[in-house]
Amino acid sequence: MTDERVVLSERLEDQLKAVEWAREQKKKILDNKSRRIADALMEEMTPLILKNSVQK
Repeated sequence: MTDERVVLSERLEDQLKAVEWAREQKKKILDNKSRRIADALMEEMTPLILKNSVQK
């Protein structure tokens, strides 16, 4: 395992930019995860929806 270290700037402006960047990355990750879950659910549910609509 590699030893990674992050050096933060002492400047408040740089720290705020880093926090904002991290928030944006978190949102992107959660949005992508939600989209994948929704796609998987639709893939699973579509045959059931189609089967039920044909039977009616």
